[in-house]
Amino acid sequence: MRDAGPAQRSVASERPANPRSGTVAIWDLPLRVWHWALAAFVLVACVTPNTFDRLHRLAGYAVIGLLAFRLIWGVIGSRHSLFARISLKLRAAPKYIVNILRGETGRYLGLNPAGAAMLVAMLALLIVSTVSGVMQVSQRFFGVGWIEQAHALSSNAIIALIAVHVLGTVWMSVLQRENLMRAMVTGRKRVPGIVRADQAAARSRVPEPTPVVAREEEISVVPDLPPQRAAPPVTAKPMPARMPRTLSVHDKRLGVGR
Repeated sequence: MRDAGPAQRSVASERPANPRSGTVAIWDLPLRVWHWALAAFVLVACVTPNTFDRLHRLAGYAVIGLLAFRLIWGVIGSRHSLFARISLKLRAAPKYIVNILRGETGRYLGLNPAGAAMLVAMLALLIVSTVSGVMQVSQRFFGVGWIEQAHALSSNAIIALIAVHVLGTVWMSVLQRENLMRAMVTGRKRVPGIVRADQAAARSRVPEPTPVVAREEEISVVPDLPPQRAAPPVTAKPMPARMPRTLSVHDKRLGVGR
């Protein structure tokens, strides 16, 4: 469910570095490495309990280190790695999940509300599982029943969340027609509303209609005068013998009466 911040609000602030593909960089390299490393070590931890105890413990310690990095990166990382607005997305998660079940989903560049809820639940369960696992092998808490039960229940819940996460990613990819798993590999996601370069070039080859050139208007070269009009027809009215003594401003500019 890797899908965060609404796309329509963020397109103006994030220009795609590759206009031909119509994508924009969302997930930075440290976050992508963390995601796939966590997936690998959690998988190792899930398949090695009670069989390869040493490898199981090493995978658990690696997960603890990755959790510490994610908590730090959620404060100082890139824009879509931050926990700044996680509470707002958590409040919107129930309604968003209902809309997903109806086949309706909005476009988010980073984590959508369902993905934010998944992230919080996964981090919380991983913390419980790893901490209880460390306590379980310590001398003080070795053999304590509630510690073993907490480790087993949290580990099983993690496996269930992984299955939900994979199914949700596939479902969102189908709804939005975008490979979200590949986006977590490349770090780039499609931005709606961006025209690809090849489509723009095809459109540019369409001949445009020739604009109609309007006939230039005959304008007087004298400032502040209206456009010259055709002279009125000559009538039989006699012309005055002399110009009036009071001349207008336009007459003075034209030199009339001199």
